Amino acid sequence: MFKRWFGFSNRTDRMWGVAKTMEMLNSPHLAGMSSDAKRGALLMALDAAGTSVESLIQDAVYQQRLLDQQEETREAGLRRIEAAKLEENRRVQADLDRLTSKHLQKLQANLDVIARHEDEFRAWQKEKQLEAQRMTDAAAFCVPHAHATHSANLSVVLEPVRAARG
Repeated sequence: MFKRWFGFSNRTDRMWGVAKTMEMLNSPHLAGMSSDAKRGALLMALDAAGTSVESLIQDAVYQQRLLDQQEETREAGLRRIEAAKLEENRRVQADLDRLTSKHLQKLQANLDVIARHEDEFRAWQKEKQLEAQRMTDAAAFCVPHAHATHSANLSVVLEPVRAARG
């Protein structure tokens, strides 16, 4: 992945840079050699190529700077993307909060309508009970007193009347 960055140095094609050295050290020809043997092979190759250790070190420092610059550039890009996406998320969250609030208000309004209708129904039931009791009281005067009490409901009061007709 990083090999592509090594092409941006200011060395000529004939110079042997740090990328070529890394490649040589990973060669199967040097596999299994001791560190001293690898060092000796590397120094001989540098000498044969006419490249000094100092120029190799300079190239390594230069390449490291290029990698550092690339890292800074990529990190800056990441921070820009991060900032933009966080701002987008903030806007989406604000929209979500606004919509949630709007829908919660609608839900509450619906619950309020239900509660009002329940209250109206319960009030009607109370009126119904009072009306039924007034009917029972009125009907109780029309049947023999032995069979009806004022605390009974209308069907109990009217039972003797039904039985007499039946």
